[in-house]
Amino acid sequence: MLMEIKKLLEERDQMTLTDLARHFYVSENVMQSMVDQWIRKGRIEKVELSGLCGSSCGSCDEAGEVKILYRWKKVAQKGIYTQQA
Repeated sequence: MLMEIKKLLEERDQMTLTDLARHFYVSENVMQSMVDQWIRKGRIEKVELSGLCGSSCGSCDEAGEVKILYRWKKVAQKGIYTQQA
């Protein structure tokens, strides 16, 4: 399923945990553990947006809500191998 998550995020750019869980017919807890594996490898980025529009201006009713999106990164932030001197 990890590779299917990768493919889906590459296709759709970003998704919420709820959307990912619904797509794969699993609970959010199960999906969170799968996403966390990719996050530890530096391949998925967790993005927190305040307000439904993504800004934090506070002018809309939902400005206080935080929306968390997950994005696939084309290049991992953490190096898989490190070279020691």
